[in-house]
Amino acid sequence: MITLRTFNVFVAVAECGSYTGAGRKIGLTSAAVGQQIKMMENTLEAPLFHKNGHQLVLNHYGEALLKDVQELLVKYEEIIKSGDGQHGQLTGTVHIGALISSLMGSFSDALWSIRKNNPELDVKVFAGQSGDFAHKITSGQLDAAIATEPPEYAYKELIWTPLYAEPMILIIPRKPFFTLADQASNPSIDILNHAPFIHFDQMTWTGILIRQTLKKLAVSVDIQMEMNSIEAIIELVRQGYGVSIVPKLANLDWEQDEKLLFVDLSPTRIYRRIGILERKFHHRSNFTNAIRDHFGQSGPALKERRTAPGVKVG
Repeated sequence: MITLRTFNVFVAVAECGSYTGAGRKIGLTSAAVGQQIKMMENTLEAPLFHKNGHQLVLNHYGEALLKDVQELLVKYEEIIKSGDGQHGQLTGTVHIGALISSLMGSFSDALWSIRKNNPELDVKVFAGQSGDFAHKITSGQLDAAIATEPPEYAYKELIWTPLYAEPMILIIPRKPFFTLADQASNPSIDILNHAPFIHFDQMTWTGILIRQTLKKLAVSVDIQMEMNSIEAIIELVRQGYGVSIVPKLANLDWEQDEKLLFVDLSPTRIYRRIGILERKFHHRSNFTNAIRDHFGQSGPALKERRTAPGVKVG
């Protein structure tokens, strides 16, 4: 007889790609996981996985079954939580990935608000780059992640829902190691044609947006450094090593920064969009729904995102 426990084992193996990994995730031995899968296959009279090297991969029948099993487990979780006496509050532990820059932006406000309203909820945040999150979500290491919008549709098993957008700004040091001419009192985009430029990693989605911004401004920059950290770029500009274009993070007091000048580039109509990346069906959907509610999003936009060949997401 197939039980909910068996279905949980099946999902864990599908996510982890091995009996050992699945067992580690759900607290069973590798042998016990194998027995559960064998029993499920015998009951259904069909194999569910095939081997690809050392990995167990769902076959066509297993792939079709996975969606139904995930929906069933999510529904079961909702039924259990509806009677848990917590008056609709979120409980348990959530593992979520987040861009470091999102923790300096609007997402930190959402996280603070959700945790304040749900004191029994334990949120473990893992900082990183968007491109690192997709595999960790599909493998079950993360429940979801706050990530930038991928440039094309992909991730058959994942959905990305937009939450908020950040306009681009030009940042300029107040005390540079290079000549500013008259820019110190009245900064303008013309400085991009003369000052050393610090570029965010051009192979990431954010880097592509910055390239698009430069093209729209019709300027030619002298790239002196290229980095994959917005925070590091901001600090280097503060110290006077160059100028840069970055997304305008929500929780930094740009107007009062004693070391930076900035020029609003929102007229270019180029924005970095931040959203939530998650599996289509997972047992922490109440938490991701709460994030969407905070930003006024009623539900996940069931859009499958694909990264362009050779493009990192970040």
